[in-house]
Amino acid sequence: MSQQPTSVSDGYRTEAPYPLRFHRELNPRHMCLALAAQGIAAPSCDLPYTFMELGFGQGVSLVMLAAANPHAQFYGIDMMAEHVAHAQALADAAGLTNLHLKQGSFADLANQTWPPFDFIAAHGVWTWVTAPLRNHIQTFVDARLKPGGLLYLSYNAKPGWAAMEPVRAVLKRAFDATSGSFEQRVQAALQTVREMEQAQALFFRANPTATVRIKQLGSESAAYIAHEYLNAEWKLFDFAEVADDWSGAGLSFAASANLQDNVIDLTVRAEARATFDAATSLAERETLKDFLLNKQFRRDIYVRRPHTLDDAQLVALHAQTRFAALMRVDQLAEAKLTTEIMTVKLNSPLHQALVEALGRGPSTLAELQTQPALVGLNPNAAFGTLFLLSAMKAVAPAASAEVARAAQPFVDRLNAELDRRSNSAIAISSRSSAIVGGGVRA
Repeated sequence: MSQQPTSVSDGYRTEAPYPLRFHRELNPRHMCLALAAQGIAAPSCDLPYTFMELGFGQGVSLVMLAAANPHAQFYGIDMMAEHVAHAQALADAAGLTNLHLKQGSFADLANQTWPPFDFIAAHGVWTWVTAPLRNHIQTFVDARLKPGGLLYLSYNAKPGWAAMEPVRAVLKRAFDATSGSFEQRVQAALQTVREMEQAQALFFRANPTATVRIKQLGSESAAYIAHEYLNAEWKLFDFAEVADDWSGAGLSFAASANLQDNVIDLTVRAEARATFDAATSLAERETLKDFLLNKQFRRDIYVRRPHTLDDAQLVALHAQTRFAALMRVDQLAEAKLTTEIMTVKLNSPLHQALVEALGRGPSTLAELQTQPALVGLNPNAAFGTLFLLSAMKAVAPAASAEVARAAQPFVDRLNAELDRRSNSAIAISSRSSAIVGGGVRA
């Protein structure tokens, strides 16, 4: 078959736009909750702040965050004109004036004027871009992230993806060697690996997770497959090498934005606890966790020059953290918190009382402790419980009443636009929320 001309920019596929998805982990309040559980200071989300997303895709997360936080300034850069146009159209529908979008490569970052940032987010791009572009990202973060600022960096982890690395290579070669439309080439590449699996190749017997993932790809869009698997670069990372890279810029790993990954009892089985406790470094512990969980995707939060809170500061921070309910008490009975190794229910009388109280309106932990059903609540235990409920998406950290009121008109206009397109090919399943300062599932 003839060689098909490629449609890439800096090695990244551009034939189809990125899927329309919101990622709650990009919400600064979500990141700050993760840090609060680790006793590390973070910027206040109720005061003005600056936020940058590197490679914002179709801008769903970025626009929802900007609408829900008019007191903050949001910036984004993406190489695809189609992405920028889509995000700008959503912003215009919401009447946003605090969103600043630029089209360009990460190589262009140094040629633009940017403010210093409290938050910088790069979702997935670390895996999908070439080494020179990763260097441009690091140079930008080094120059523009404030002391105490947060970097959200997500990427494919080596333990959980290792079995797919040779499969991905086959997909990429088959796609590049096939003629036809973009969708036809993707389907031809998928068929190539399916035939290998159906031929009972011993590789798939030895790597059953590869078989599972190939079957899952059958339900994914061609756009998703291209953006995930078919770029020039598809690099899997060990935690330690990523942490070493960022330590040179004065950034330290602080927490996972995947909240349950910060809870040892949910991520380390009893039989592995002694080995985990014996680890002498953060890199060793996080690497061991990735193997214990066969971790596929890491959502890491790094902090520049992190400040560890003392006991009094930590108690005060926990007391003033505001939460809102995302489900009713009757829904809590069926809800589950699932990790790679276990599933737990959080429907004890304490869980129910907290969700019921928050269902009457967003409250700080200090305010919750004044309610009759929660008088005498142990603050540390209560914060830990609310953290777990947040991991399960039963509750979420919430904005102050003042910030939420200011955001509501922008959120209403954005959600009206999302409702208008709800039955179309460009429907988005999330909505912006002034209460939680970002997106929630509709």
